[in-house]
Amino acid sequence: MRTLRVVDDDQRPCFTPKTLAAFLAISERTARQLLADETIPSFKIAGQRRILAEDVYDYVAHAKRKAA
Repeated sequence: MRTLRVVDDDQRPCFTPKTLAAFLAISERTARQLLADETIPSFKIAGQRRILAEDVYDYVAHAKRKAA
């Protein structure tokens, strides 16, 4: 029998546009625009958009450096 491990939100390898918006505290529309502009890289799995957590962290770090 396999056991399922519960993963905390902070440990997810991928975001959806909705969870990305919540994580960044922005509207889902703004999150989707960042993805459409390829400001944050994304890809599709079975037709559903996914964003790697490491790409989000890189985006935040870059935005933070730019603002400083």
